[in-house]
Amino acid sequence: MHPQAKKIIRDIQSLRIQGATNIVKSIIQTLLFLLTDIPSKNVKNFSEEFFANAFALTQARPTEPYAQNLYLYIKTHAKQNNFKSVIDKKLFLKHYLNIFLNNLKNNEISLAKNGKSIIQSNINVLTHCHSSSVEQILLKSHKERKKFKVFADETRPLYQGRITAQNLAKAGLDITQISDSASGFLISPFSGKDLNIDLILVGADVVRLDGSIINKIGTYDIAASAYLNKIPFYVAASLLKADIQSNIVIEKRSDKELWPHKPKNVKILNFAFDLVPAKFITGIITEFGIIKPEEVKKIVKEKYPWLK
Repeated sequence: MHPQAKKIIRDIQSLRIQGATNIVKSIIQTLLFLLTDIPSKNVKNFSEEFFANAFALTQARPTEPYAQNLYLYIKTHAKQNNFKSVIDKKLFLKHYLNIFLNNLKNNEISLAKNGKSIIQSNINVLTHCHSSSVEQILLKSHKERKKFKVFADETRPLYQGRITAQNLAKAGLDITQISDSASGFLISPFSGKDLNIDLILVGADVVRLDGSIINKIGTYDIAASAYLNKIPFYVAASLLKADIQSNIVIEKRSDKELWPHKPKNVKILNFAFDLVPAKFITGIITEFGIIKPEEVKKIVKEKYPWLK
């Protein structure tokens, strides 16, 4: 495997690079670099080396279909053509990698535009973990002079919620950091009028065809509390995160993230993600608008026919 690919895989697995969108961007940039750095002059040898690196990169984390769908995208389109030279194949791959990168950027813009409609003035919004899509929706709403409060939980054990809080505070939003275990209380009617949550907005690492999602551990708890208290629960995610083969395995991470120096006889279970059933989800904010969970399968097949 190419040394640069190995480095990026380490960075993804150690969470130096985190967030589905950032992971895909880093993989595309790495693959574009490999197009110039793989020396083979034989089409077959070049293809084998390139796609071996591409597969390893896109499988670096098991709960990231965005990256896995990137591999499927370039592999599918490459199969449709016969290449007489390495140069032709490199130009072709470069073209399609840039198309995917542009689609990724355009989808971020579309999600922010489509999601701003759910953010109204004088409401309290709860977020979980760090999602660039959620962040952009809130920033766009803030730029339109909507006045609302955001409550971001810490999202243990790696505290990605602090990234959300820092970024929103820097942009001038009214942001409050809370512990994960306080989320349910704020969603309930018992926390008081000023603290009651009016809307929950989270991202997703995986959008399943049945309309359920997989997201950072703790999302299920929030969604269940929202469902119980009849609070709208929205997900912001590109449908390029669709798990078309229903084969995503929920990742378990190192016990050292949870308790670096635990007693020898204490076991640690450190799930990185959990699953939120479709019935808990009010709507999914996508590049094609806000859709109902039951519409996911139909729209994915219609808009991304190569995802199969």
